[in-house]
Amino acid sequence: MQKHSSEQGFTLIELIVVIVILGILAAFAIPRFVSLQNDARRSVLQGVSGSLQAAAALAYSKALVSTTAQTGSSGGTISVPGAGTNGTVALAYGYPTGASISTMLQDTTNIGVSATTAAATFWPTSAGNSADCKVVYTAATSSTVPPTVVTTSTDCS
Repeated sequence: MQKHSSEQGFTLIELIVVIVILGILAAFAIPRFVSLQNDARRSVLQGVSGSLQAAAALAYSKALVSTTAQTGSSGGTISVPGAGTNGTVALAYGYPTGASISTMLQDTTNIGVSATTAAATFWPTSAGNSADCKVVYTAATSSTVPPTVVTTSTDCS
């Protein structure tokens, strides 16, 4: 008794055609995936920029209502629970200094920070070129010049 099977496998040509199609799809998908990574890093920078602006405004508001912080002087501190050393944030003209602004941010995971009293630079740690993929916070220089937040995202690869 013999059974005849009507099932057959794929031919070599069919397999090669499938592999070629997968190769073509991969050639188009990989550059798009890299582009999405750059877009994600740019989005991270925009988020950090917005957080810095909000933190500076919050600190200034707190300094305005505080009896110990002076918004018209180059010094002063405010108390913000969970921020800085024992919740103390150093101020320059009512706004956080470059060295203390990062303590106002809740989470800087995967964000590199380099700070001095005058300025702080933030960048995604996954970016290979942090010189062209960063946010720079520059502290207030007088009572009439608020801090600036400048985003550079020309190369976030």
